Amino acid sequence: MNNIDGRKISDQVREQIRFEAIRDWHAGMNPSSLARKYGTSRKTVYEWIDRYESNGWDGLKTRTGKTGPKPKLSPEQQQQLHLILRSNSPIDYGYQTPLCTCQIVAKLIDQKFQVKYVSASVARLLKRMGFSPQKPRWGAWQQDQKKLLNG
Repeated sequence: MNNIDGRKISDQVREQIRFEAIRDWHAGMNPSSLARKYGTSRKTVYEWIDRYESNGWDGLKTRTGKTGPKPKLSPEQQQQLHLILRSNSPIDYGYQTPLCTCQIVAKLIDQKFQVKYVSASVARLLKRMGFSPQKPRWGAWQQDQKKLLNG
């Protein structure tokens, strides 16, 4: 088998390749030979062997579901946050701006749910919820008025 982009192969076929490779490994083939035969790297073959040794044949099955860490806020808390952001502005919580910046939303989440978020994570959370974080404009407000008067 030549090196093939594994992402273009279906999950079932990739699973079968892993099963066959482990059978060949049990029959005595070394990882280098397996890598050549199945068109992959030795590192990948070693990962298959590790998965097999850790979890048996089930470890070679295609993994499904979401990967990555679980969200810090539950779906109910996210729903509450959505309602809070839709119905109130930061001014209602004592801030001097009506803009919902990531920092303000992070502080609000900490106050309401006792969950710590960093700004980048808040931005991703807001995007998933259908919001866009607001960024304040920097610059002297007097300049804008001068442009309006002279323009």
